[in-house]
Order: sequence, then structure tokens, then C-alpha cells
Amino acid sequence: MSSGGTRGLAFLFGVVAALLLIVAAIVDFVGGFVFLAFGSGGHAFGVWSRSVVEVVVGILVGAFAVFGRAGDRERSVGAGAILVVLAVAGWFVLGLGGEILALLATIFALIGGILFLVSER
Repeated sequence: MSSGGTRGLAFLFGVVAALLLIVAAIVDFVGGFVFLAFGSGGHAFGVWSRSVVEVVVGILVGAFAVFGRAGDRERSVGAGAILVVLAVAGWFVLGLGGEILALLATIFALIGGILFLVSER
């Protein structure tokens, strides 16, 4: 596969990961209102704070996917390394593997980061 095709595929994986994280954040935000309706204010606050973390990580993943696509080899290697670190940190440190959308997003971000790292120019 050519380097442009690999970088395009990595960009696609990164953008899909970012969108999945944003969708997971929206689902969690709405779920917080469900917890609040059932009288669990503490759980609602926890779910809302998790949705903020998912939005922030989703924006970062999307920004670095765009950053890796537009530019030279050094940019794609840097973006790939950051995407891999975000995926691993999101999975192990932030607990984004706890629900299916966030788990898929971290896997897609990891794949996108690896593709950026192996893309040649």
C-alpha cells in the first residue's frame, strides 16, 4: 500500500475513533439524566464527568488524526506516537475500555496510530 493510502486509512481510523468517543460521551451524558431521574445523583455526576473525559480525548484523537494526515513524515510519526499513547492511556488509565463504544474507539485510535507510524513517505 502506498504511503498516501496508509496515511489516509490511519486518518480514517482516527476520525472514526474520535466520532465514537463523542457518541459515547453523548450516550453517557443522557444516561446521567436517567440516573438523576431515579434518584442517584452521585452516579449521575460520575457519568457526566466520564462524558467530559470522553469528549476531551475524542477531540485530541481527532486533532492528531488531522495533524498526521496533513503534513510530512515527521508529522505522521509524531501523530502516530501520540495516538498510540492516547489509546493506551485511555484504555488503562482513563478506563475507556469499560463500555463498548469507548473500547472500539481506543482500538481504532491504536490502529490509526500504528498505521501512521508505519506509513512511509
